[in-house]
Amino acid sequence: MQIHSNVTFTYGESGYSYCIYIQNFKDINSIRPEKVNRSSIVDYINDLDNVLKFTQQTFAIIEDDALEERDASKKIRTTWGQLYDIEQLMEHAIVHILRHRRQIEKFKTILKQLH
Repeated sequence: MQIHSNVTFTYGESGYSYCIYIQNFKDINSIRPEKVNRSSIVDYINDLDNVLKFTQQTFAIIEDDALEERDASKKIRTTWGQLYDIEQLMEHAIVHILRHRRQIEKFKTILKQLH
């Protein structure tokens, strides 16, 4: 169950959240899709495809010179209080997914040891 919840959170919420931060920062009012638990791998793969399409759509409106910003007043403030420019936010998004992957791998190792 924890792996299922972890995958749902990582891709279903976080995957959209980073792009929504960027879109809202660019004055595009976007709302994150509702969290939905899936019953099959195919559903999760479709969700991941949709997140990737949403990310591509988000970056289609971003100019290369808008990725990095030194001025704190032109950065994105997250709900946890951190300030990021667009590049930093997406770097954080990548590390976030890697962290969850590591958590899942550890969980799988524990499950193998129990059997």
